[in-house]
Amino acid sequence: MQVIIKLILKSNISSKIFLITVIMLVVSNSIAAQGIITGRVLDEHMQPIHFANVVLLNHIDSTFIQGTITQDDGSFTIRTEQHTGILKVSSIGYAIIFMDVQQGDMGNIRMHPEIQTLGTVIVKGFRPQFKMGSDGMIINVQHSLLKQAGTADDILSQLPLITGNNGNFTVFGKGRPLIYINNRKIYNTQELSQLKSSDIKEVTIITNPGVQYGSSAQSVILIKTIKQEGEGLSLSSYSFANISRKFSAVETIDFKYKHNQFELFSNFRIHLLHNKQYFEFEQTMQGNHFIRETGRDTIFNNGDKQVRGQLGLNYNIGKDHSFGIAYSITKSLHDVVNSTSAIDISLDNTSEELLRMKNYHTSYHSPDHEIDAYYMGKIGKLDINFNNTYFRNRLVQNDSKEENSNTSGARVIDVDNITINKMLASKVIFTYPIMKGKLSFGSEYTDAQSKGTNTNAQQIFSNTDTKIKEQNLAGFAEYILPLSNFQVRAGLRYEHVVSDYYSKGVWQQESSRRYSEWFPNFSLSWNKNKWQAQLSYSTKTSRPSYRSLSSWMQYDNRYEYQGGNPLLQPAKIRTLELTATKSWIMFMIGYKNTKNQVAYVMHPYEDDIFIKTYDNIDRIQSLYASLTASPKFGFYQPMYEVRVSKQFLDDEAYGKEQSLNHPLLFIRMNNRFLIQSDFTVSVNFSYTSPYASTVSIYKAGGALDVSVYKSFFKNKLICYFWGRDLLQTQKRRYTMYGINSAFTTRQDMDTRSFSIGIRYNFNTTRSKFKGTGAGNEEKTRLQ
Repeated sequence: MQVIIKLILKSNISSKIFLITVIMLVVSNSIAAQGIITGRVLDEHMQPIHFANVVLLNHIDSTFIQGTITQDDGSFTIRTEQHTGILKVSSIGYAIIFMDVQQGDMGNIRMHPEIQTLGTVIVKGFRPQFKMGSDGMIINVQHSLLKQAGTADDILSQLPLITGNNGNFTVFGKGRPLIYINNRKIYNTQELSQLKSSDIKEVTIITNPGVQYGSSAQSVILIKTIKQEGEGLSLSSYSFANISRKFSAVETIDFKYKHNQFELFSNFRIHLLHNKQYFEFEQTMQGNHFIRETGRDTIFNNGDKQVRGQLGLNYNIGKDHSFGIAYSITKSLHDVVNSTSAIDISLDNTSEELLRMKNYHTSYHSPDHEIDAYYMGKIGKLDINFNNTYFRNRLVQNDSKEENSNTSGARVIDVDNITINKMLASKVIFTYPIMKGKLSFGSEYTDAQSKGTNTNAQQIFSNTDTKIKEQNLAGFAEYILPLSNFQVRAGLRYEHVVSDYYSKGVWQQESSRRYSEWFPNFSLSWNKNKWQAQLSYSTKTSRPSYRSLSSWMQYDNRYEYQGGNPLLQPAKIRTLELTATKSWIMFMIGYKNTKNQVAYVMHPYEDDIFIKTYDNIDRIQSLYASLTASPKFGFYQPMYEVRVSKQFLDDEAYGKEQSLNHPLLFIRMNNRFLIQSDFTVSVNFSYTSPYASTVSIYKAGGALDVSVYKSFFKNKLICYFWGRDLLQTQKRRYTMYGINSAFTTRQDMDTRSFSIGIRYNFNTTRSKFKGTGAGNEEKTRLQ
């Protein structure tokens, strides 16, 4: 088997396809003697029910013959030599179905919620809010008050393990997730605010992503919408206005035209962002002298205007084949950050200098282009998913600082940075049923390039001209096998990476890399009655972004710079995790061991000058656990969540005489009230204790948020209102410990705000675009 895998990885594309075809023919011939029973399990709304148990029983004594679970589309396949039998279909919250079957296609099997009558009281059962699937934890949206949350963004902000809002989310213990909507990877997170919560069927939180998602994916969020039928032209518009210290607005328009098997879609978005923030800081550095900087009256004014458009089409060829293509373009019209600050500087505890800094920073995307194309098909029992992606962006940044000193006068420092990124990627996944399980295998290839120039007119530091070229060829395979109440999933991914680094056109051996690595992934799931549990292990990597690897430099003041680090190594992450659920209760505990953790640190640069840059920390271990309860009390559905985590970092270079192992305690209480079927109110509270993360210690914080949702005219017009951080307690205060240095800051972010959103829907239909994209990890590193 190992020889076959190596042969496939080393062969060209046409040879790969030939070898895969031969393997499939051999496999299909080996099981041709068996008959099959197929079908599709749907709920009362004709939506697929996945992970329902389907068991074939003997007609005579009802003994067990074969069993399986339904896939994401509700389909199932049972291979058996028995020509007839009894089919038992069960899923928590639904009435059990028994039916006589014979070999062949059973068509659609419709299940209904379980209803129990007690005297004059009728109790209607629903599926639990938490349920473990083959990938991760599934949250049912349609059968909960989350359906009235407002948008996908609002739903994610209230789910267990997830923290954040406005498209910026993290998964507890796993960092920033990849987010998919109907199997399509999204890069513009503003799409989440365009998707109505009432159109979402369920959300799956994957904390142990399978090998098909890539070696860097530590967490994935899958959003699945309900199926909406409709023909002709549909329109959806969304207007958003936010008032904090300044005014911001977003306008989005979506068009779709559907006719039979053809769909044409487009959307346009304009984003106007303005905010104002206040900072204070104190910094100590031990170089040739002991330097203390105290920054006060620091004010940041940010203004960003951006437009984005997308045009695409989909076409279905029968029920087994579909293809589509989409083109997206993003353009910055105006992205400016102005800041002013006063800095007191002392050397060896003697007052030395007063600096007044003025900074004018501009960024322009000119513009970003992305093309995604996909094909999905089925040949016999073989499913094919093929994706191609081309991505290109160009970012121009100009940084102009005016530095006024009471001892050395005034000077101007200008730094220009231009970055051009390109990527071409392809990914193919084959899926085939073997015995009782399902085998998925495929390959992914990415070719990425990042070129950057950094120019300083005053020659305070050297100008740079760098180029990084990276190729990644990956092969992967995964097998899922259901065994009565258990399910085993095992996967393996192999990646061969060639990364070449050039400085002013000359190849740099020290900064160039070659990797050939295996990434195993394993999980064991158990399901009985209302209990579900999953034990998982994975090996992942975290590769530095292309910007952190480049030689860019930024001038902050005469004693401090910022810059990249071409010598960064990728991190290696091993995780062991246990998750258990019972109806509306979920518990998770995990252990993570990270080698070569990439962290933002500060260390000496030359003489009395220090630099903030990226570096590898040899090893960080962490333990984490969470407990979530989400019961239902009629019109009131709360979610209570407690998280604890603790890192173990023992590195004498950072935070001397200061422990960097402070544990985290996070408490959240989300309270949602259903006033009417089209009117909901939420009051949410969160608290975060002081804690340590890599080389920084953060102080306590919290937030009180309120939101209101109201729809009119049968959901054609929807209004939202948000009040965020009403008590203005979500301040950012931390101390970063570097080598012979420490940086403490108090940041008054623009977090308290009041927002209103209005959505209008006309004949809305869901896009059929099924592309998942290729090179998703590389695209994230390039952006």
